[in-house]
Amino acid sequence: MRNRISFFVAISLCLFFVSNLRANPTTMPSSVLQAIQEGNWSVIPQKLKLQYASMVSEPDQTRVTEWINDYRTREEKFRSDRLRSFENAVRDTRILRDGGYIDLAMDGLADCYTLAIDKMTFVREPWVVSLKKAALEVAKESESEGDWLKARRIYSNLSTLEPTESRWTKAMEDTVRRIRILTRYVPESFAGTLQKEIEYRKAARKYLIAATQPSVVPTTQQAEEKVETEEQLAASLKSDWQQELAGIRMEMLKEALEDARTHYYKDYDYSVTLGGGLRALKTFVTTPRLEKAFPGLADPVKRNAFVASLDRALEDLKNRSDDQKIVETILTRIAAENVVLLQIPEPVLVNEFADGAFASLDPFSSMIWPFDMEEFRTSTQGEFSGVGIQIQEVDGYIKVISPLEDSPALKAGIRAGDIITAINGKSAKGITTLQAKRQIVGETGTFVTLTIKSLDDTVKDYTLQRSIIRVASIKGWKHLPGGGWDYMLDPEEKIGYVRLTNFTRESSRELNNAIDILKDQGARALILDLRSNPGGLLTAATEVADKFLTQGDIVSTRSMRDLINSPAIRARETPDDVKLPMVVLVNQYSASASEIVSGALRDLKRATIIGERTFGKGSVQMLFPLDRQQALLKLTTSHYYLPGGTCIHREENAAQWGVDPDLKVEITPEQMRKVIDARTELDILRDKAPDDLRAEEKTAKDLLDADLQLSAALFVLRLQLAGVPTT
Repeated sequence: MRNRISFFVAISLCLFFVSNLRANPTTMPSSVLQAIQEGNWSVIPQKLKLQYASMVSEPDQTRVTEWINDYRTREEKFRSDRLRSFENAVRDTRILRDGGYIDLAMDGLADCYTLAIDKMTFVREPWVVSLKKAALEVAKESESEGDWLKARRIYSNLSTLEPTESRWTKAMEDTVRRIRILTRYVPESFAGTLQKEIEYRKAARKYLIAATQPSVVPTTQQAEEKVETEEQLAASLKSDWQQELAGIRMEMLKEALEDARTHYYKDYDYSVTLGGGLRALKTFVTTPRLEKAFPGLADPVKRNAFVASLDRALEDLKNRSDDQKIVETILTRIAAENVVLLQIPEPVLVNEFADGAFASLDPFSSMIWPFDMEEFRTSTQGEFSGVGIQIQEVDGYIKVISPLEDSPALKAGIRAGDIITAINGKSAKGITTLQAKRQIVGETGTFVTLTIKSLDDTVKDYTLQRSIIRVASIKGWKHLPGGGWDYMLDPEEKIGYVRLTNFTRESSRELNNAIDILKDQGARALILDLRSNPGGLLTAATEVADKFLTQGDIVSTRSMRDLINSPAIRARETPDDVKLPMVVLVNQYSASASEIVSGALRDLKRATIIGERTFGKGSVQMLFPLDRQQALLKLTTSHYYLPGGTCIHREENAAQWGVDPDLKVEITPEQMRKVIDARTELDILRDKAPDDLRAEEKTAKDLLDADLQLSAALFVLRLQLAGVPTT
């Protein structure tokens, strides 16, 4: 009887929503979203003044019943999986703690926090407080011993557990700097540290398995693990820093420091940037083992003398922090001291100083050096010169994930699953994905030879001519055989799905094409997926938002330096505006331009936002050319403000930031891995439809089963469409 009552109320709740939807078909009443959020399907009918019998026809009742059952089944499974994962994480964390693996126990504690429903209550539990205190002692000890990996892990987890505490982020940034320095300049030396880390983790895993799965034989577990020698690790870490830093000059840094002082979004004195640069150099020269790359650091007397000169420069800053001449004075003095004492190459000295200088302003202000220019253009313009393949490092090999449409690689016959064994005759075994990319891309019209091992074990050389490759920022539900995308997620209800991976200058045009295809197919609603979209061009963001808006402010920018701020960018009504009901999906990795679009559509009540709170990157970066455009300074000049007046940027120690969803649906890390696996399979570009269409249908169902956020979007739109007459 109780189940029948719950069912009646659930149906009534959704039908009440249907009856109210006709007045505003693009958003859902908060009471319904709240009920879905809480999994509460037995809301008191009198509270919502429901009149069950007269609201919709019998066929609508049947469909709504099916949708509720479908979503409830998935949602209940997710809750069950989450609870089980939380309990297992707590168990494993305590076992590792008791075994003395404090830093790895902190990994587990961060997992527990992510999985906890009531996070504030969880972090106040006595055993959690005690473990955090013990971990902090281990972190300090690890720093004194030069174990930056262990210290970084602890500080990273503390910042997860206490997101408003900026001290953990700063401590983590220092250890990350040390690790970056070692892996870039002396990877063969750092390989030994990494080898110890791997052995340490193996021992911890063996200990954990013995405690939780005593029936598993440890030697069998170890035999299944990939074992890498120190030499193999060194090879995988190897970087050509001489090539990466080529073309960096001191004059570029001086010019960048002056531009930053003039154009940064708020006023500051030179003690900030120059102080950050000097401290970064101090970190660099005092990092052990660098003498293998820079012999001058092997002499402790000369190294200490250089450190003393850095300290003197820091003292000078206290009295001359507003003196424009201090930039020239300090940089000239440090360069001269370096020539006499250490002989560190100028590009290295400048790079390390710049890294610390601009990081002291904010995480998003930085230098784009000559070697980085091509990759930067790719991310913002959506094109590069190469052969058109997506690659990934898998078990020490470079694997082709998918060829890109209309690319030299696709035309030559390279397919998903192929292994690149050599590039221009040089073995590709053990190199990183980044290293492989840098060897494959190059000037348009030049050639590269890839040695490919196909799935049938045949090996063949492909000599490919590099050409301009345009990387589409818009993707659909699944790749169609031979090219193009299927954008129709629900053919029966005509619900479309568009995934925007980043905002490039072509995004608006690509979106128009996708919308045109959906219109031709009779689309009645749309899901816009902005999850894990890091952002991109502001113009692209406003063009995308304007596609769905007819009026109102989209975004405005404000600077603390300027008394008069830029006017808001407003939406304009055009004949091709999209007025379909829509849901926007976001998660914690949706940033910048993604937050502008989702925030504007939320504030202007144009769409329902589903997912998790966004990243909180609301700062505007402008590019300042340096040395006749040989390099760029990417500098924060203002902040974004949404139509409702809020700034989405996450300030230091802030408790609020980003765009909060209307319907919060969290996905655990394990669930996200399943989503990525299923999503990757549907993204592969194939020559023809698979022989077994049922396998593809199963993959699509697996993705919906794994992706509760997408299932929630589909559920919400199906409910909305139940109250809109079919056209």
